[in-house]
Amino acid sequence: MSKKSWMAVVFAVVIVTFIAPPRCLAETQCPWLNAATAAGVLGGEVQANVAALTPQGDTTCEFKRTEHSAVFVLTIAVHTMALPAKDFATYLARCSGTAVPLKGIGNEAVHCVTTNGSANGGEQIIGRVRDRAFVIDLKRSSAMQPISSVNGLSDEARNVAEQVAGALF
Repeated sequence: MSKKSWMAVVFAVVIVTFIAPPRCLAETQCPWLNAATAAGVLGGEVQANVAALTPQGDTTCEFKRTEHSAVFVLTIAVHTMALPAKDFATYLARCSGTAVPLKGIGNEAVHCVTTNGSANGGEQIIGRVRDRAFVIDLKRSSAMQPISSVNGLSDEARNVAEQVAGALF
């Protein structure tokens, strides 16, 4: 290899390594739900934003999809409670409606039913698994998915809650 060829190779390696943006860096992933599942819930490709809050693994994940002027958002927040029997009441107080118990999701979970929540595409689930509380907020177009007539909870919102609770067990 000639000196000129050798210099071209070294130059290319320097450019690729230090100047060109790295393309193989892993994104921070939500430990409770992957972007593909969130895309299925929100009806298309999503942008994920994950914020790790504490060394215990408390995390807030936000998945967002924008279509024209509509914005669809799925937020999952998980927090560790020092005294679950006492602290969980603080999370239940965030319920933006009537708390309807959900069976089979964690130790305790409720669907927060508002008078207009499901009609405008908003759903909220609050629950806990052992000493971890989770709050799921789902805002999307009401025309996207049919809502269950039994309790106003969509199958997608229930599936997300089951997945989050299952990951916390």
